[in-house]
Amino acid sequence: MTISAQSNEFVVKRIERDAQQSLQRNADEPQMCWLVLAFVAFLRSDRDRFIRCAEAAYALANYDSMVLGNAASLALNLGATDLAVKYARRLAAMKHGHARMFLAAARALYGATLFEEANAVMHSGNIQHALTESDCFLVEMNDLIASFQRSGVDPQTRMALLQLASSTIRASGHAIRRTRPVRFPDHTVRYEFYIDQSASQCANVNVAIAEALTDEFDDAHPELITFVCRPLASFVPRGTSFEIAR
Repeated sequence: MTISAQSNEFVVKRIERDAQQSLQRNADEPQMCWLVLAFVAFLRSDRDRFIRCAEAAYALANYDSMVLGNAASLALNLGATDLAVKYARRLAAMKHGHARMFLAAARALYGATLFEEANAVMHSGNIQHALTESDCFLVEMNDLIASFQRSGVDPQTRMALLQLASSTIRASGHAIRRTRPVRFPDHTVRYEFYIDQSASQCANVNVAIAEALTDEFDDAHPELITFVCRPLASFVPRGTSFEIAR
């Protein structure tokens, strides 16, 4: 079964109720119930509830690639970067994994601006055949990585910049609905956050992000990586779905 992000509220409520009832009946795979509840929270942009449900699923089954892969992707899109990285690293470290599993880890690590780790996962096994048309950003990352390394912008710095931008958006009272790093031919990156606001409101938030980065960092490296809000209505998905069937 695949639940799309376009599900209406009636369907979402039914799915939520079924998952809660399954937990009450001591379901055979409670981690999947918690994962479904995490997805419901994601659809509602309830970041705190998402974290609680995702962590409950992780506590029960931190060996389950479906839990890890889906939770990493959802966490990333809500701006819960630390959580996404934790799940992705756990997924990448698993033994005897399959190509789609490692690809999910690489996607999440790339989305957290950990390009070096994503590149290492891509080369750790024969997973090229699992790439889709929308995964072109995972191919040939060496020049991108070299560009950041030459400027001394290490992964820790990129993560710190990303997390500050994310927290600034939330402090402005806006829920992050989607995220996406956009890579350009000159090996620079524009990190896009999508919020359910107008273009003019996004512009105001972008000013707040720029001010926060300038205040916190001596050099926020805008020549290499920038962070911007965009209206959710302008987001073109590569296909957001959630797998709950093995």
